[in-house]
Amino acid sequence: MNEQSTLGVAILGCGRHGERYLRHIQRDTPGAHVEGIWRRDRVEAERIGREYGVTAVSSAEALVADPRVKAVIVTTPPALHGKDVELALAAGKPVLVEKPLAGTLSQARALVQSAAGYDVPVMVAQTLRYNPVLQVVRERWREVGTVHRMRQQQRLEPSTLAWQQNADVSGGGSIVLTGVHLFDTMRWILGRTPDAVRCTMLAVEGNALENVFDACFEYQAEALLAATEVSKFTASRSGQLEIVGTKGQWLADYGRGELWLLRGTRAKRVPGLRDAPTLPAVLADFIRVVRREVEPPITLADGLATMVMADGCYQSRVDGRRVLLTDESNP
Repeated sequence: MNEQSTLGVAILGCGRHGERYLRHIQRDTPGAHVEGIWRRDRVEAERIGREYGVTAVSSAEALVADPRVKAVIVTTPPALHGKDVELALAAGKPVLVEKPLAGTLSQARALVQSAAGYDVPVMVAQTLRYNPVLQVVRERWREVGTVHRMRQQQRLEPSTLAWQQNADVSGGGSIVLTGVHLFDTMRWILGRTPDAVRCTMLAVEGNALENVFDACFEYQAEALLAATEVSKFTASRSGQLEIVGTKGQWLADYGRGELWLLRGTRAKRVPGLRDAPTLPAVLADFIRVVRREVEPPITLADGLATMVMADGCYQSRVDGRRVLLTDESNP
């Protein structure tokens, strides 16, 4: 399949995340090719362009305006998402925007309001929805009976990206940069935004922003507590999810492709699962969105709802108080 028969894509913000998209488009996405990249650091943009054999364009506006570009992937820092998404929408180009939707809840609301003025699809890249283990959990979680407890945890290496230490650009620390992954997974599995949250957080090991947090979300009608923990300071990596019901438990290690069903003292592993990269599946869905074959499976409303949850966590840190949340997925 040559480039004339595939979808020409532009990547705005071709840093660490953007380069991952570039790599997967070239290696794993036969329906698309990268027409050009833009990055604020011109020297790094040209280096990446040479390495991957793509054009590094000096202006985001010029790249988006290129008629060969049919869709735009936005992987710039969160506070810049609104500007970059609107640039693409104004040119009539469908957008895949990385999580978080924006740096703050107010920025996210402004982005959603602005996007409503265009008849152009936008998809949010909440990649954990494409994890094979979590997809099975979502399909089968009710098999353990009435659920009253859910727990998610993600442990990661500290970031070396300077912009992630600047709240004006990032919007915050691990709550908004990593937590929204887990917040979206919670909503996706359980079906809605929780009603309230209590959260505590720390900045450790010299980090300028929070890189440890515990958040406990409440689903009042279901009498369900859903806890989320992120630790982003360790020389290791893991991701787990537990769902506890009246008839058993699910234990998922989605970073290693393992899922166990516990009943009584017995643990049965679900066969046939493995860890797999999620971006090829995200990109495949985005191509279908661009071709108007499907509606965006992860919407701006979904992205906005996770920002409501993040904002509730930040409100709670003032004195650890319980913060009520609003479900903005159905405005």
